[in-house]
Parts: sequence; structure tokens; C-alpha cells
Amino acid sequence: MNKLLSIVIPVYKVEKFIDKCISSLIVPDETQLQLLDIVVINDGTPDNSAVLAREWEKKYPDIIRVIDQENRGHGGGWNHGTELAVGKYLFYLDSDDWFETSELSKLITYLGHCDTDMVMFDGQRYYAETNRYEQTNRHIDLEQEKIYDADKFDWLGTGHGVNMTYAHDTVYRTAMMQQYLPLFCEHVMYDDVSLQAIPIAIAKDFIYTKLNVYRYYIGRPGQSFDPKVRAVRAADDVTKVVTFLLDWVRRNRHVVPQGGTREAYTEELFQSMGTWHYYELSLFDAATAEPRLAAWDKFLRENYPEIRPNYLVRMYRLLPFALYRVWFKAYKLRQRCVRYIKRKRNKK
Repeated sequence: MNKLLSIVIPVYKVEKFIDKCISSLIVPDETQLQLLDIVVINDGTPDNSAVLAREWEKKYPDIIRVIDQENRGHGGGWNHGTELAVGKYLFYLDSDDWFETSELSKLITYLGHCDTDMVMFDGQRYYAETNRYEQTNRHIDLEQEKIYDADKFDWLGTGHGVNMTYAHDTVYRTAMMQQYLPLFCEHVMYDDVSLQAIPIAIAKDFIYTKLNVYRYYIGRPGQSFDPKVRAVRAADDVTKVVTFLLDWVRRNRHVVPQGGTREAYTEELFQSMGTWHYYELSLFDAATAEPRLAAWDKFLRENYPEIRPNYLVRMYRLLPFALYRVWFKAYKLRQRCVRYIKRKRNKK
């Protein structure tokens, strides 16, 4: 039987979560179950996560594969899993998250009648500290069951283009993704940012259906959401991820049809990715920000001269750093005020 849906799960130090994760994929209908290709990537985990996963592999050898690799990080697990996937469609699942099994069953049925490059739906976040679920509905109105032409869809005009194709609420055509590997920066946090950008550049069409599949766990120590983790690693890792995406877009800009909205989006992505990083680095304390901004500015000038400086970059290059810090605080406050006013207007 041909596989319909590959689910890629990188595993590293998640022995408390892996059973719940995998068990949520075992749909009760045997015919549907046989359509699944569950690819568990053991990323050199030192705990019993892989051992527990292999117990599931023994129970469902035609469904579950556990693949060992030397540690490459979360992104390396997703790259490897994408390469090995055999289903028509591909879904990425973090090993501390899970699916709502009944909704997964509906998704399998839906995909059996689908042929778009992407299928979008909804999900929920679970906050462990408060035992609370929060719906993650999309920020824009999409018509259900309408096939959207990616070259005509207004990615920039929505204001939320980069949030539309995120891993937690999108299924991707496997052959499409495999064609453009590697998709993820390895050995970093925030590698999943690739899925907020790359699929828009390469997908020809997509459809939205109101299913509620993904359950995103927030509250595990060591997550990128953990402030302690972000404070230590964020500056270095964001720099690596941005550089990876700049290189990916530069290599693949030629595949985007000219004249459509995807071309405009891809060009905007390329231009804004490098300049956006000035803002991210400016958020750190002065002692951290000053040398990193200087290094990034030098790197961008030397390696990506085609990226046009925006207003923030021009001010950084014009002002002494101490004065730039004062200006940046005012700039950030102004942005917050503008967003507040827009929210007030939208409520009226």
C-alpha cells in the first residue's frame, strides 16, 4: 500500500513525552493506519527516548521507523526525516507535542482526496504551567475548501504571510520539499523558521480546511520558549538561521515564477531577512548588541551587497552607537504605539 502521510519526529531527551507523542498517531482505523509513515529520528539522544520509540516500532513495524543519526540538532532531524519520507504528504511533529487522534483521522481522510502542494488547518497550544489550551486560529480569513493559486494569493498584503505555512498547522507535498533540501539550519534553535518562509516560495497552490490537529506543548525546560535558553543562545542562533535562509533564497530565487505575488514575497523575504536581523540584535543589552551589530553589518556589506538598507539600518550606520541606542528605544516605542492604535481602530 502506498503511504499517504509521512510524519517526521526528531527525538532528543524526551523520554517523558515520547510515548504520548507516538500514541497520539495510532489511529483506530487499520486501513488509515497503514497509510502512515512515521519516521522517528534518534538524534543521538543519551536518555531512553529512542528505546521507548523502538518499542513502538516493534508493535507497528510497517508504520514506524526509528532511524539513528549522530547528533545534528532538531533541524538535522527534520532534514534527515524529509529525505527519508515516502508518503505523498509530509508533516513535522516535535517529540514533546502530540496530535488530536480523532482530528488526525479526519486529516488522513481529507488528504486522500487532496492534491495541492500544501494543506493548512488549525491547532492548539497547551500551556503546562496553567494546564490551559489556546486555539491557534489563523490571523486572516481563508475560505474553506478553496484551492488558492500561490502566485495570485496576496502574501504580502495579508500582513501575516510568514505565519501561514508554519509546521504546526500545515502539511506539505513531500516531493516538493525533498527537491530543495536542506531546508533547515542544523545545531540551532529557531530552525523551524524555515517553514514560515520556504514553502511560500516553492508551493504552487494550497487549500485550507477547518481541522484542529496539532497540540503544541509549552513549558518544557530547554525549549526555545524558555527565557533562560533564549538569553544564552538566541543571538548566535538567530544569526546562523538568518544566514542559512539568505543563502537558501539566493540559491533558489530562480525557481519562483516571475511576475506573481510569490516572486514579490520571495524578494521581500530576501531583502528584509538581513535588515530585520539588525532589529533583533538591537534588542540585546548594549554590551552584547554593539559587537554583534558591527559583525553583522560587516558580514552583510561584504557578502550580500544587493540587500538594500532600510530606515533602521541607515540610522545604525549614520549614528554613533550610544546615540543609536537612544534612537532605537524611541523607534521601538513608536512601533508599539502604532500597533496599539491599529488594534484600537480594528476593534471599531
